[in-house]
Amino acid sequence: MIKKKNILLIVIDCLRADFTYNPQKAHIPNITKLKNEGYSFLNTIASTSTTTPNFTCLFTGLYPFEHGVRSQSGYRLRGKFTTLPEVLKKNGYNTYAEFTGPLIKEIGLSKGFDEYNLRGAKKTIHTQWGCELINKFKEYYKEPWFVCLHIWSLHLPRIITKGCNRKKYGLTIYGRALSSIDIYLEKLLNTQSDDTLIILIGDHGEKTAYSKFEYFGKRIIKFLFRRMKKFRITKKYFSKGVRDILIGHGYSIYDELIKIPFILHNKDLIPPGESACQIRQIDIFPTILDIIGINYNKEITGKSALPIIKGTDCSNRDAYIEAVGVIIPSKDEWLTGLRIDNKYKFIYAPFQEDFEDELYFLKDDPEERYNVAKENKSLTDKFKKKIKEMRTERMVGEKIDEDSEKKIVEKLRNLGYMD
Repeated sequence: MIKKKNILLIVIDCLRADFTYNPQKAHIPNITKLKNEGYSFLNTIASTSTTTPNFTCLFTGLYPFEHGVRSQSGYRLRGKFTTLPEVLKKNGYNTYAEFTGPLIKEIGLSKGFDEYNLRGAKKTIHTQWGCELINKFKEYYKEPWFVCLHIWSLHLPRIITKGCNRKKYGLTIYGRALSSIDIYLEKLLNTQSDDTLIILIGDHGEKTAYSKFEYFGKRIIKFLFRRMKKFRITKKYFSKGVRDILIGHGYSIYDELIKIPFILHNKDLIPPGESACQIRQIDIFPTILDIIGINYNKEITGKSALPIIKGTDCSNRDAYIEAVGVIIPSKDEWLTGLRIDNKYKFIYAPFQEDFEDELYFLKDDPEERYNVAKENKSLTDKFKKKIKEMRTERMVGEKIDEDSEKKIVEKLRNLGYMD
């Protein structure tokens, strides 16, 4: 009988693709080694720019409008949806979640996990908890295991360890926090055997600040912006107009917010290499199962990326993207879009009549600064029609009861998501 591979899925909250794949932005020798020895997808697109719905996409292979979890709260995952941990458990794996942040059990993501450990904000990889986690790999987790580790230290407020607050480790607070994580990853990865399938991804990206002055200035602006939204002062300018004055995520779907790294590492299963083909976050679930040889016959939207690794497929996969409200879905904040053929980005606000559609030609304008929607109405009409045909406004999640909603909101408030 062939021995099953242990699977370590590392999800670094707010991890941007450009910082991961460009070692000049941070001092990340261990992530770079993982990339160089493994296989990387350079254009992986998250479904939204908020944590909870993205984890649900990761575990179901479905878009938010298909699985129903659109924000941090409001709706939970229905029992009819099968998750990645459930599939692995049915195939003999012991499954462990080491989560933090807003991934509270009431959302439904604990399905399939033997242990669902949701730690508080003070328990980071840089505290005693990080040492205890490493010991778990040595003596606690039962093989074959699947461990999903959610790292929060890159999320606001970012954590820079002693010794990393220097130019060598990055010119930005974000870069130095990532460098701090990389030092921990060296210790963690040293506990893994060559048999382990290691996957490194982000859940979504992040708008960053360059200096401490800019960081605190934008934090104040973000606070004021939240107040202004209550009076709909910012409604017309919600996407493009506030892009350069906010930090964080959740408010829009530009590439810095939805383009994430996806690295696979196992010398027996995966050759070293990389692909510039556009794939989607929802493709990660079927890719993992395909790599370890588990047949999954249920119909999902995500498709395995293993054919790309093998060189039998080189097509770009069009991606649906959305940002419909960080805490609960809201028509005043509802943005949907498409990232087409790794070439076009379209952003549309279906419930805001005064919102100007946005269209960007990514090859000529990778930073999405020049909106060419007005000059290309036929394209915007085509993309808008495609979104409408997908019926993305439907709400299929299970409405969360009032008591659970209060618990979730209180947790989100403690994490800084709410004032």
